[in-house]
Amino acid sequence: MRKAPGMPAPLTSHQRNLFMAKRRGGSSQEAPAAAAGISVRSARRIESNQLQPQANQPRGRTRADPLAGVWQEELVPLLQRAPALTPITLLEHLQRQKPDEDWISLHGPDPEVIFPLSYEPGEIAFCDFTQYRVWR
Repeated sequence: MRKAPGMPAPLTSHQRNLFMAKRRGGSSQEAPAAAAGISVRSARRIESNQLQPQANQPRGRTRADPLAGVWQEELVPLLQRAPALTPITLLEHLQRQKPDEDWISLHGPDPEVIFPLSYEPGEIAFCDFTQYRVWR
């Protein structure tokens, strides 16, 4: 989950449970808050039940499912017959069955481009210019 710069990370259920367990032990707010890795202000919010409403709620889909029309109809039967199929094999199957659809990635980072370098022996010389000698 991304957060805006300068904004604190959302509290996790583990942090809330740890804070409340330490707090029930009779400690002041500061010590259990430090043990849970939260601020005293967040500790006050936990105790007064003023947590953010979106905390611990799944966000849901942010875009349409690209496999919605083919998952149940084509891919699940293939996986039931051969569970060891790899994602690449399934992608190649989709590309053969539906060549008119675009199955490439449209979003996300560009793939890393690597140009392998190969040198023949004696093609590159190493010299660090630390010693200067004239050989005669």
